[in-house]
Amino acid sequence: MSGRTPSLGSLNQRIELLSRAISTDTSGGQSTTYTSLGFVWAKVQTSSSGVSELGDGSAVLQPKQITMRFRTDIKPGDRLLVDGQQFDVDNVADINGRQAYLGCWCTAPTMMGSRYE
Repeated sequence: MSGRTPSLGSLNQRIELLSRAISTDTSGGQSTTYTSLGFVWAKVQTSSSGVSELGDGSAVLQPKQITMRFRTDIKPGDRLLVDGQQFDVDNVADINGRQAYLGCWCTAPTMMGSRYE
């Protein structure tokens, strides 16, 4: 997603778009829910993985670069469902400046275990 237009036929994977909504209850607690915005065709590319500290343990971060037709309802904090796995959207951008394609940079942390085991 270096600013180039994807080649014909490269948007060949069907993904689901999930929009995040945060609600606050009467005692000040928050809950997060995700609502489906529908399905789109996208190009999914895997980047190199890394290990990060997450909570009380380590997590393998599985970054993805996902390209789809341009839309304005995807933002950081939303999720994309790819082959049954949810990816958190970290960043979005118009990849060629013409509002033709949207690039999403996403991660899916997978816990490896607690450091207190």
